[in-house]
Amino acid sequence: YMKNMGAIYTRDNWCDFKVGMFEAAVQNTDTVVQPRSSNTWGPLSLDHVYEFMGGMNLTVKQVTGKLPDVVFNDLRNPNAARIQNAKEAAMVEARSTVLNPKYLKEMMQEGANAAEKFAEVTRNSYGWEVMRPEMLEDYYWKDLKDTVVNDKYKLGLKKFFDRKNPYAMQEITAVMLETIRKGYWKADDKTKRELAQRHAESILKHSPGCSGFVCDNPKLKSMISSLLKDKNMQKKYDAQIAQVKNSGPASKQPVKGMELKKVNDRNKKLDKLIRENLTALVSIGLVIALIIASVIIGNKKRNDA
Repeated sequence: YMKNMGAIYTRDNWCDFKVGMFEAAVQNTDTVVQPRSSNTWGPLSLDHVYEFMGGMNLTVKQVTGKLPDVVFNDLRNPNAARIQNAKEAAMVEARSTVLNPKYLKEMMQEGANAAEKFAEVTRNSYGWEVMRPEMLEDYYWKDLKDTVVNDKYKLGLKKFFDRKNPYAMQEITAVMLETIRKGYWKADDKTKRELAQRHAESILKHSPGCSGFVCDNPKLKSMISSLLKDKNMQKKYDAQIAQVKNSGPASKQPVKGMELKKVNDRNKKLDKLIRENLTALVSIGLVIALIIASVIIGNKKRNDA
Protein backbone atom coordinates (compact mmCIF):
# COMPACT_ATOMS: atom_id res chain seq x y z
CA TYR A 1 0.00 0.00 0.00
CA MET A 2 2.79 2.43 0.88
CA LYS A 3 4.59 1.83 -2.42
CA ASN A 4 1.46 2.13 -4.54
CA MET A 5 -0.08 5.10 -2.72
CA GLY A 6 3.13 6.90 -1.76
CA ALA A 7 3.76 8.84 -4.98
CA ILE A 8 4.33 12.59 -4.92
CA TYR A 9 3.11 15.08 -7.51
CA THR A 10 5.17 18.20 -8.08
CA ARG A 11 6.41 19.94 -11.21
CA ASP A 12 9.72 18.10 -11.02
CA ASN A 13 8.51 14.81 -9.50
CA TRP A 14 5.31 13.66 -11.12
CA CYS A 15 4.07 10.31 -9.78
CA ASP A 16 7.47 9.43 -8.29
CA PHE A 17 7.83 7.22 -5.26
CA LYS A 18 10.14 8.63 -2.62
CA VAL A 19 11.08 6.43 0.30
CA GLY A 20 9.87 7.86 3.58
CA MET A 21 7.58 10.58 2.18
CA PHE A 22 4.30 8.78 2.76
CA GLU A 23 5.39 7.59 6.21
CA ALA A 24 6.17 11.20 7.12
CA ALA A 25 2.76 12.35 5.90
CA VAL A 26 0.84 9.93 8.16
CA GLN A 27 3.16 10.21 11.17
CA ASN A 28 0.63 11.91 13.45
CA THR A 29 -2.53 10.30 12.12
CA ASP A 30 -5.06 9.29 14.77
CA THR A 31 -8.17 8.75 12.64
CA VAL A 32 -8.92 7.43 9.15
CA VAL A 33 -12.14 8.89 7.72
CA GLN A 34 -14.13 7.59 4.74
CA PRO A 35 -16.98 9.77 3.41
CA ARG A 36 -20.08 7.95 2.25
CA SER A 37 -22.76 9.75 0.28
CA SER A 38 -24.48 6.92 -1.61
CA ASN A 39 -26.74 4.02 -0.68
CA THR A 40 -25.38 1.93 -3.55
CA TRP A 41 -22.28 0.82 -1.64
CA GLY A 42 -21.02 0.27 1.87
CA PRO A 43 -18.03 -1.14 3.74
CA LEU A 44 -19.00 -4.73 2.89
CA SER A 45 -20.37 -4.41 -0.62
CA LEU A 46 -17.49 -2.52 -2.25
CA ASP A 47 -13.97 -3.96 -2.24
CA HIS A 48 -12.29 -0.56 -2.63
CA VAL A 49 -13.35 0.38 0.90
CA TYR A 50 -11.31 -2.29 2.68
CA GLU A 51 -8.53 -1.94 0.10
CA PHE A 52 -7.99 1.80 0.52
CA MET A 53 -9.49 2.62 3.91
CA GLY A 54 -8.22 -0.65 5.34
CA GLY A 55 -4.87 -0.16 3.65
CA MET A 56 -4.51 3.29 5.20
CA ASN A 57 -5.47 1.80 8.56
CA LEU A 58 -2.62 -0.74 8.37
CA THR A 59 -0.21 1.89 7.07
CA VAL A 60 -0.84 4.10 10.08
CA LYS A 61 -0.36 1.11 12.38
CA GLN A 62 2.89 0.23 10.63
CA VAL A 63 4.22 3.79 10.92
CA THR A 64 2.94 4.85 14.35
CA GLY A 65 2.71 1.50 16.10
CA LYS A 66 -0.98 1.87 16.96
CA LEU A 67 -4.26 1.36 15.15
CA PRO A 68 -6.09 4.58 14.28
CA ASP A 69 -9.79 5.12 14.77
CA VAL A 70 -11.68 4.20 11.60
CA VAL A 71 -14.92 6.07 10.96
CA PHE A 72 -17.38 6.81 8.17
CA ASN A 73 -18.77 10.27 7.53
CA ASP A 74 -22.32 9.24 6.66
CA LEU A 75 -23.50 12.00 4.32
CA ARG A 76 -26.30 10.07 2.64
CA ASN A 77 -28.83 12.43 4.21
CA PRO A 78 -27.30 15.93 3.95
CA ASN A 79 -29.75 17.20 6.56
CA ALA A 80 -28.75 14.54 9.09
CA ALA A 81 -25.07 13.87 8.57
CA ARG A 82 -23.47 11.65 11.20
CA ILE A 83 -20.32 9.76 12.05
CA GLN A 84 -20.32 5.95 12.28
CA ASN A 85 -17.48 3.80 13.49
CA ALA A 86 -16.45 1.08 11.07
CA LYS A 87 -18.03 -1.78 13.02
CA GLU A 88 -21.40 -0.03 13.21
CA ALA A 89 -21.35 0.88 9.52
CA ALA A 90 -20.55 -2.72 8.53
CA MET A 91 -23.24 -4.28 10.68
CA VAL A 92 -25.90 -1.77 9.61
CA GLU A 93 -25.17 -2.70 6.01
CA ALA A 94 -25.13 -6.42 6.81
CA ARG A 95 -28.47 -6.35 8.63
CA SER A 96 -30.15 -4.32 5.90
CA THR A 97 -28.76 -6.32 2.97
CA VAL A 98 -27.04 -9.71 2.95
CA LEU A 99 -28.59 -10.86 6.26
CA ASN A 100 -32.02 -9.46 5.39
CA PRO A 101 -34.39 -12.09 3.88
CA LYS A 102 -36.40 -9.43 2.00
CA TYR A 103 -33.23 -8.13 0.37
CA LEU A 104 -32.05 -11.65 -0.45
CA LYS A 105 -35.37 -12.59 -1.99
CA GLU A 106 -35.35 -9.58 -4.31
CA MET A 107 -31.67 -9.99 -5.18
CA MET A 108 -32.27 -13.59 -6.21
CA GLN A 109 -34.29 -12.24 -9.13
CA GLU A 110 -30.99 -11.02 -10.61
CA GLY A 111 -29.72 -14.57 -11.07
CA ALA A 112 -26.01 -15.28 -11.48
CA ASN A 113 -24.98 -11.69 -10.81
CA ALA A 114 -26.73 -11.73 -7.45
CA ALA A 115 -24.98 -14.97 -6.50
CA GLU A 116 -21.61 -13.38 -7.31
CA LYS A 117 -22.61 -10.32 -5.27
CA PHE A 118 -23.07 -12.53 -2.20
CA ALA A 119 -19.63 -14.02 -2.87
CA GLU A 120 -18.16 -10.54 -3.20
CA VAL A 121 -19.56 -9.48 0.17
CA THR A 122 -17.98 -12.59 1.72
CA ARG A 123 -14.59 -11.80 0.14
CA ASN A 124 -14.80 -8.20 1.30
CA SER A 125 -15.62 -9.37 4.81
CA TYR A 126 -12.47 -11.50 4.77
CA GLY A 127 -10.56 -8.46 3.52
CA TRP A 128 -11.71 -6.49 6.54
CA GLU A 129 -10.62 -9.32 8.84
CA VAL A 130 -7.12 -8.97 7.44
CA MET A 131 -7.11 -5.18 7.59
CA ARG A 132 -9.00 -4.67 10.86
CA PRO A 133 -9.54 -7.98 12.69
CA GLU A 134 -11.65 -6.59 15.54
CA MET A 135 -14.15 -4.93 13.19
CA LEU A 136 -16.29 -8.04 12.51
CA GLU A 137 -17.36 -10.28 15.37
CA ASP A 138 -17.71 -14.05 15.13
CA TYR A 139 -21.50 -13.77 15.30
CA TYR A 140 -21.44 -11.93 11.97
CA TRP A 141 -19.80 -14.91 10.27
CA LYS A 142 -22.20 -17.32 11.97
CA ASP A 143 -25.19 -15.26 10.81
CA LEU A 144 -23.76 -15.06 7.30
CA LYS A 145 -23.32 -18.83 7.15
CA ASP A 146 -26.77 -19.54 8.61
CA THR A 147 -28.43 -17.10 6.21
CA VAL A 148 -26.64 -17.70 2.90
CA VAL A 149 -25.22 -21.22 3.19
CA ASN A 150 -27.79 -22.91 5.44
CA ASP A 151 -30.75 -20.85 4.12
CA LYS A 152 -32.35 -20.39 7.54
CA TYR A 153 -35.13 -18.27 6.00
CA LYS A 154 -36.08 -21.07 3.55
CA LEU A 155 -35.67 -18.95 0.44
CA GLY A 156 -34.44 -21.81 -1.74
CA LEU A 157 -30.87 -20.53 -1.80
CA LYS A 158 -29.29 -23.95 -2.33
CA LYS A 159 -31.25 -24.52 -5.53
CA PHE A 160 -30.66 -20.90 -6.51
CA PHE A 161 -26.87 -21.26 -6.33
CA ASP A 162 -26.93 -24.68 -8.01
CA ARG A 163 -28.98 -23.37 -10.93
CA LYS A 164 -27.62 -19.88 -11.36
CA ASN A 165 -24.03 -19.81 -10.14
CA PRO A 166 -22.66 -22.80 -8.18
CA TYR A 167 -19.15 -21.30 -8.33
CA ALA A 168 -20.30 -18.41 -6.16
CA MET A 169 -21.22 -20.88 -3.40
CA GLN A 170 -17.84 -22.57 -3.80
CA GLU A 171 -16.24 -19.16 -3.30
CA ILE A 172 -18.41 -18.31 -0.28
CA THR A 173 -17.65 -21.56 1.54
CA ALA A 174 -13.95 -21.40 0.64
CA VAL A 175 -13.62 -17.83 1.92
CA MET A 176 -15.40 -18.75 5.15
CA LEU A 177 -13.09 -21.71 5.67
CA GLU A 178 -10.03 -19.57 4.96
CA THR A 179 -11.27 -17.05 7.52
CA ILE A 180 -11.44 -19.89 10.03
CA ARG A 181 -8.07 -21.29 8.99
CA LYS A 182 -6.39 -17.93 9.50
CA GLY A 183 -7.88 -17.66 12.98
CA TYR A 184 -10.12 -14.66 12.31
CA TRP A 185 -13.29 -16.65 12.99
CA LYS A 186 -13.28 -19.03 15.96
CA ALA A 187 -15.81 -21.49 14.57
CA ASP A 188 -16.69 -24.82 16.14
CA ASP A 189 -15.90 -28.18 14.55
CA LYS A 190 -19.48 -28.71 13.37
CA THR A 191 -19.40 -25.44 11.43
CA LYS A 192 -16.08 -26.35 9.81
CA ARG A 193 -17.33 -29.78 8.71
CA GLU A 194 -20.60 -28.37 7.35
CA LEU A 195 -18.78 -25.77 5.27
CA ALA A 196 -16.26 -28.32 3.97
CA GLN A 197 -19.07 -30.75 3.09
CA ARG A 198 -21.06 -28.10 1.21
CA HIS A 199 -17.93 -26.93 -0.58
CA ALA A 200 -16.88 -30.42 -1.67
CA GLU A 201 -20.41 -31.33 -2.78
CA SER A 202 -20.46 -28.34 -5.13
CA ILE A 203 -16.98 -29.16 -6.45
CA LEU A 204 -17.99 -32.75 -7.27
CA LYS A 205 -21.31 -31.76 -8.79
CA HIS A 206 -20.25 -28.77 -10.86
CA SER A 207 -16.42 -29.04 -11.08
CA PRO A 208 -14.23 -26.36 -9.48
CA GLY A 209 -14.70 -22.71 -10.34
CA CYS A 210 -11.05 -22.00 -9.78
CA SER A 211 -10.53 -18.71 -7.98
CA GLY A 212 -7.57 -18.07 -5.75
CA PHE A 213 -9.50 -19.39 -2.77
CA VAL A 214 -10.96 -22.46 -4.44
CA CYS A 215 -7.98 -23.87 -6.34
CA ASP A 216 -4.83 -21.85 -5.64
CA ASN A 217 -4.55 -22.24 -1.87
CA PRO A 218 -2.93 -25.60 -1.06
CA LYS A 219 -3.15 -25.08 2.71
CA LEU A 220 -6.87 -24.40 2.50
CA LYS A 221 -7.33 -27.39 0.19
CA SER A 222 -5.60 -29.65 2.75
CA MET A 223 -7.81 -28.28 5.52
CA ILE A 224 -10.99 -28.91 3.53
CA SER A 225 -9.87 -32.42 2.61
CA SER A 226 -9.10 -33.25 6.25
CA LEU A 227 -12.57 -32.07 7.34
CA LEU A 228 -14.40 -34.48 5.01
CA LYS A 229 -15.52 -37.56 6.92
CA ASP A 230 -16.38 -39.54 3.79
CA LYS A 231 -13.04 -40.86 2.52
CA ASN A 232 -14.48 -41.53 -0.92
CA MET A 233 -15.64 -37.90 -1.18
CA GLN A 234 -12.25 -36.80 0.08
CA LYS A 235 -10.46 -38.71 -2.70
CA LYS A 236 -12.82 -37.38 -5.37
CA TYR A 237 -12.43 -33.82 -4.10
CA ASP A 238 -8.64 -34.07 -4.14
CA ALA A 239 -8.75 -35.57 -7.63
CA GLN A 240 -11.02 -32.83 -8.99
CA ILE A 241 -8.76 -30.05 -7.76
CA ALA A 242 -5.65 -31.88 -9.00
CA GLN A 243 -7.21 -32.45 -12.43
CA VAL A 244 -7.96 -28.76 -12.90
CA LYS A 245 -4.59 -27.68 -11.56
CA ASN A 246 -2.69 -30.07 -13.83
CA SER A 247 -4.73 -29.68 -16.99
CA GLY A 248 -3.37 -27.66 -19.91
CA PRO A 249 -5.22 -25.42 -22.35
CA ALA A 250 -8.07 -26.96 -24.33
CA SER A 251 -6.25 -26.32 -27.60
CA LYS A 252 -2.53 -26.33 -28.24
CA GLN A 253 -2.90 -24.32 -31.43
CA PRO A 254 -1.14 -20.97 -31.06
CA VAL A 255 -3.36 -17.92 -30.94
CA LYS A 256 -1.94 -15.43 -33.43
CA GLY A 257 -4.42 -12.60 -32.99
CA MET A 258 -4.30 -11.76 -36.71
CA GLU A 259 -7.69 -10.08 -36.74
CA LEU A 260 -6.53 -7.50 -34.21
CA LYS A 261 -3.41 -6.91 -36.29
CA LYS A 262 -5.48 -6.36 -39.43
CA VAL A 263 -7.69 -3.86 -37.67
CA ASN A 264 -4.66 -2.03 -36.35
CA ASP A 265 -3.10 -1.96 -39.84
CA ARG A 266 -6.26 -0.48 -41.31
CA ASN A 267 -6.39 2.15 -38.58
CA LYS A 268 -2.74 3.06 -39.18
CA LYS A 269 -3.34 3.43 -42.94
CA LEU A 270 -6.38 5.61 -42.28
CA ASP A 271 -4.42 7.81 -39.87
CA LYS A 272 -1.58 8.16 -42.41
CA LEU A 273 -4.03 9.08 -45.18
CA ILE A 274 -5.63 11.76 -43.02
CA ARG A 275 -2.26 13.22 -42.02
CA GLU A 276 -1.00 13.33 -45.62
CA ASN A 277 -4.12 15.09 -46.85
CA LEU A 278 -4.81 17.28 -43.85
CA THR A 279 -3.82 20.52 -45.62
CA ALA A 280 -6.03 19.74 -48.59
CA LEU A 281 -8.95 18.87 -46.32
CA VAL A 282 -8.58 22.10 -44.38
CA SER A 283 -8.40 24.11 -47.64
CA ILE A 284 -11.55 22.45 -48.97
CA GLY A 285 -13.31 23.17 -45.71
CA LEU A 286 -12.37 26.86 -45.87
CA VAL A 287 -13.58 27.15 -49.46
CA ILE A 288 -16.92 25.55 -48.54
CA ALA A 289 -17.24 27.90 -45.55
CA LEU A 290 -16.56 30.95 -47.77
CA ILE A 291 -19.14 29.81 -50.33
CA ILE A 292 -21.78 29.35 -47.62
CA ALA A 293 -20.92 32.75 -46.12
CA SER A 294 -21.18 34.41 -49.56
CA VAL A 295 -24.60 32.87 -50.18
CA ILE A 296 -25.88 34.01 -46.77
CA ILE A 297 -24.56 37.56 -47.28
CA GLY A 298 -26.03 37.71 -50.81
CA ASN A 299 -29.45 36.58 -49.58
CA LYS A 300 -29.38 39.16 -46.83
CA LYS A 301 -28.58 41.97 -49.24
CA ARG A 302 -31.41 40.95 -51.55
CA ASN A 303 -33.82 40.85 -48.63
CA ASP A 304 -32.70 44.29 -47.45
CA ALA A 305 -33.15 45.67 -50.97
